[in-house]
Amino acid sequence: MEKNRATDYLQAGYGEIDITPPLGTDLAGFGFYLDRRATIVRDRLKARSLCLQGKKETILILSLDLLSLSVDFADRCRRQISRETGIPFKNILLACTHTHSGPAVQPLPGLGKINREYVRRLSGLFLEAARKARANLAEAEVGFQAEAVEPIGYNRRLNSFSPIDPWLKTGIFKQNKRAIFLLNYACHAVTLGPTKEISSDWPGAAVKEIERSGNQALVLQGFCGDIDPVTYLNRRLGATREDYYLSGRIIAARALKSVKYAKFQKEVVLKSAENRIRLPLSVFPWEDLERETAAALEANKQFLHAARVISLWRKKIEKHYKAFASSPWLENVPVQAIRVGEMRILGLPAEAFCSLGLKLREKFPSLMTAGYANGDVGYLPTEEAYLNPGDYACYCAPKFYGLFNFTPAVEKILIEESSRILSSI
Repeated sequence: MEKNRATDYLQAGYGEIDITPPLGTDLAGFGFYLDRRATIVRDRLKARSLCLQGKKETILILSLDLLSLSVDFADRCRRQISRETGIPFKNILLACTHTHSGPAVQPLPGLGKINREYVRRLSGLFLEAARKARANLAEAEVGFQAEAVEPIGYNRRLNSFSPIDPWLKTGIFKQNKRAIFLLNYACHAVTLGPTKEISSDWPGAAVKEIERSGNQALVLQGFCGDIDPVTYLNRRLGATREDYYLSGRIIAARALKSVKYAKFQKEVVLKSAENRIRLPLSVFPWEDLERETAAALEANKQFLHAARVISLWRKKIEKHYKAFASSPWLENVPVQAIRVGEMRILGLPAEAFCSLGLKLREKFPSLMTAGYANGDVGYLPTEEAYLNPGDYACYCAPKFYGLFNFTPAVEKILIEESSRILSSI
C-alpha cells in the first residue's frame, strides 16, 4: 500500500501508459463479424490517469482509449488499483473514450474477437498509469468552465442538431509550469468508420493539441448514445485523420480559452460515492419468443451476419428465461459520483442519450457526464425513444448484450438515482 501524502491544499498528478494492441488484433464496433483485424496504427492508444489528493480524500480518474469494458472486468481492475495504492474503490473511476478504432475488450458477440493475452495485461497497465499519476502529485489550483463548442456532433437518431449536448466541460488543474485539463464532451469516437486502423479518434486528437501547448489532458466521453460526428452528415465512410484532428483542435482551443474565465481555488472538497442499482427489463412471455426473434432479424437485417448474433441472443434467453422472468432486472449497475469543489462528475456504465445529461445539468450546473464508466451495460435511451418500435438503441442493440430490452421507465430511474447520488456529495 502506498503512503498517503495529503496536505491542506489540493494536489494533482498526471500519468499515462501506452495500451496500443499488437497488429492483427480485432477492432471493436460498427457491425457483426467484420474481420477488422488491425493493419496499421494511426495513433497510439493510451491509459491516462489523473490523481487528485486533498486533506481527507484521494481521487483517481483513468481515461482509456478503448471502446468499453464489462462491469466485472472494470470491478477487478478497480479492486487491484485500490489494493495496491490504498485509494478507496469508490474513489476510482475507469472511463473509456469509446473509440471504435480500438481493440475488442468487452465480450460482445460479433463485435471483435478478444485478444486474451492483450486483455490480461490491461489491468497491470492501468495500475501503472495510476501509480505514475500519484508519483507526480504537486500542488494545484482547480477551476471549472463550460464553453459552448461549434458542433462536432449531431443527433444521429433524428438527423438533426437537436438535441445535442453542445457544452465542453473543462476541469483545469493549474500548477507551477503547466496545467492538467480534464475534458468532457459528448460525441461518438467513430470518425474513421469500419477501417482496420488503430486510432484514438477525436479524444486523442484533443489531448495531443493540449500537449502541444505544453500541458497535459485526458478526456471523459460524455453521454453520446445518440450523437455521431458531424462528418457523418456528409458521408458515413471516407473520413480521414484530418477530420478527427479538426474536431480535436476545436475542443482543445475552447478548453485553453477556458483558463481565462475559470475561477481557481486551492482548497476544495473532494468526495465520492457509488451505488449499485438495478434497471428494469421488458421480459416478454415465453410464447412470444418466436415473434421477438423474427422481429429482431428484421430490425437488424441491414447488418451482415446479424442472424448469427440473434441466434446467440436467443440461446441465452432460452437458457436464462426462468431467472429473467422471476426477476426482470439487470442487477449490479454502478452509478458513481465524484466532487472536486464545485465540479461534479457522474459516471454511468452505458451509452446514455445526451438528453439525460442535459436534464441533470439543470439541477447540477457544474456537472460532467461520463459514459462508459466502470463498465458498459448497453444503451440507456430516453422514454420518448421507445415510442419508435424500430429504434436501434431501444430494441436492436440489447440483443448483442444478450439482454431483454430495458423498459421505458429506465430514464426516470436514472434521473432519480443520479440526482440522489449527486446530492449526497
